[in-house]
Amino acid sequence: MSNIPDIKWLASGEPYSEQFQDYYFSTDGGLEETEYVFLKQNGFPQRFIQSTDHQETAAIKIAETGFGTGLNFLVTLYHWLQTPEPKKPVHYIAVEKYPFSKVLLSRIYTLFSEQWPQLDEPCRVLLDAWSDSLNPQSVFKCSFFKQRFKLMLLNGDAQQELSALLPQHKQSIDAWYLDGFAPARNPDMWQQALFNSLYQLSKPGTTLSTFTAAGFVRRGLIDAGFTINKIPGLGKKREIIRGEITV
Repeated sequence: MSNIPDIKWLASGEPYSEQFQDYYFSTDGGLEETEYVFLKQNGFPQRFIQSTDHQETAAIKIAETGFGTGLNFLVTLYHWLQTPEPKKPVHYIAVEKYPFSKVLLSRIYTLFSEQWPQLDEPCRVLLDAWSDSLNPQSVFKCSFFKQRFKLMLLNGDAQQELSALLPQHKQSIDAWYLDGFAPARNPDMWQQALFNSLYQLSKPGTTLSTFTAAGFVRRGLIDAGFTINKIPGLGKKREIIRGEITV
């Protein structure tokens, strides 16, 4: 049986995790936060632009820990769609232990469309493809726009699922979105073994970003092999983390 997220609905219409006592997103600046923390710090949408160098024609791989409502995916897809041709294809890999049902996602995406109408098309195409057959340790795959934007969603524990990717995807990820709930509320998502797997799946030039600036997260990523910098956050968030694997 699938792990079912334990949520309550706030008066604003937003889902709130009872299990982790944290918000999935905020309609007050949530899209802007995604654009700033995850896209901008990883160099998107500029990295979607196709180079004239024939060696740069391979798909760019983005991986995310903590898919949640899919907001980061949707915003990434939106900006990819806005990028003029020619542009690189994208393979988006994400892990989520507690996936939403299609009914709940439909309710959330109605809210997204009201707050951020530019996400209408990304919401529609993902919801149309969504499956309720996600079971622990299962893999959900779908593709959009003539298979040029692909999603592979892994249902399970982040560390276990990323470790399982190593044989096939070692040194292949181009950018990491480290999301999920705050480290103090979801410590299993933020552990050294996971940071080490991130590094093994990365290659020279791989970037990462996350909303948290917790000291143990910074130190763990540095110990794994990343170069880490604290940078100014957005709104009430004073600092966030940006990292990369230096060549």
